[in-house]
Amino acid sequence: MTRSAPWLAAAAGLALSLAVFWPGYLSWDSAYQWWQARHDRFDSVHPPLLAMIWQLSDRVVEGPGGMFALQAALLWSALAMFAAALPVRPALRVLVVLVLGLWPPLFGLLPHIWKDLWTLAGFAWALALLAHELRQPHRAWRLGAVLALAFACAFRHNALTGALPLLLWIGWRELAMVAPRWSLRARTGGALALGLLLAAAVWLLAALPSQDPRVRHTERIWSVVTLWDAAAVSLAENRLIYPPGLADPALTLDELRGKFVDYSNTSVYETGRLRHSFDGPYTPAQRAALDALAWSLPTEHAPAYFAHRWRLSQLLFGWDRAGRPDGLVLMPGLHAYGDNPPLPAHSGALHATVLGGLMALVDTPLFAGWLYLLVCLGVLVLAVRCLRHEARAGLAAAVAASSLAYALPLTLASGSAEFRYLAWPVLATLAAVILLATTRHGGR
Repeated sequence: MTRSAPWLAAAAGLALSLAVFWPGYLSWDSAYQWWQARHDRFDSVHPPLLAMIWQLSDRVVEGPGGMFALQAALLWSALAMFAAALPVRPALRVLVVLVLGLWPPLFGLLPHIWKDLWTLAGFAWALALLAHELRQPHRAWRLGAVLALAFACAFRHNALTGALPLLLWIGWRELAMVAPRWSLRARTGGALALGLLLAAAVWLLAALPSQDPRVRHTERIWSVVTLWDAAAVSLAENRLIYPPGLADPALTLDELRGKFVDYSNTSVYETGRLRHSFDGPYTPAQRAALDALAWSLPTEHAPAYFAHRWRLSQLLFGWDRAGRPDGLVLMPGLHAYGDNPPLPAHSGALHATVLGGLMALVDTPLFAGWLYLLVCLGVLVLAVRCLRHEARAGLAAAVAASSLAYALPLTLASGSAEFRYLAWPVLATLAAVILLATTRHGGR
């Protein structure tokens, strides 16, 4: 019973999740990926692994329900696995599972069929395996964590930055086992080299689903962000800065201003006058023009460009929660797309009560990314003081660094202030605090 306690808690959490949110939520892009699964047509804009898995789950449970059950089971089981590795009493392991799984931002994101949630599950499993590796050092745990990170990175193009600190930790642990007599300098250099080698392997493994011949490849998927950034700069400088081939000559500043919002890139494309790569292949001249535009934004238009990115960061990390629409935090509902079968709307008092409670918290600090990043910085400082005494502090530092490495690049790369981008940083922050709290020195 002692060993099964966290697993029983996870089973209860899973049952509650399914009872409250079945069959999950579909936003536009998740509905589109369901359409891809149904039509056996994939594209590289949305990494295709999600739609490929959906194609299989649809054979068992048609619609979002099967995918929701799978992603919920993956996450709750990872939390149980993590809690089972902690050197605490069974009651505290149960508490860890329930606190993490029912933490409002994570519980609220869980029913959305999003690649971000599958990335979160992959990172959570890597975390759990590495926590077990501390208790029972073995290469199998470390290899399992590498595979879990490859799985996580297969769902999001940007996830590799968050995986890198964990891969460096895996490299450090590997050398601690095979070369314990190496000097600190030699082991650090070796861990760095091994971590980078593992990162290359993770990148290659994560790219495998895109090699399927059914996948339509889109070049320069970041074009939609660059063209949006250029729109912000154009409005700030009161002149259009688009080079020929990327914008319709008929586009005007007034038309662009009427569609531009500072929290999402999608509305500017409603003009139909900006040429992004999703529409079809670029010509060589258009590729060159886009590359030149991307380079010119931070170099030739730095004040306007960085003001725009700073504004997005304020919204993304919750410094201005009032300016961020609640619909960018949670997107409850079942969006229709193409010929997808219609789905009945969510109903029932339990769903309404839980969703109402979650929506009431959206504008509180619980859903402010800056708070989690600030906590991660504190964990890093405290964990470094314990590194010589407790390996658990090293893992806490790696997890906190992973949170920061995942989130901070979004300040320049993100095309939206959607809270789901911070799913792993939120869980990583909580897990890093727990790891640090369970060291022998407690962070002192």
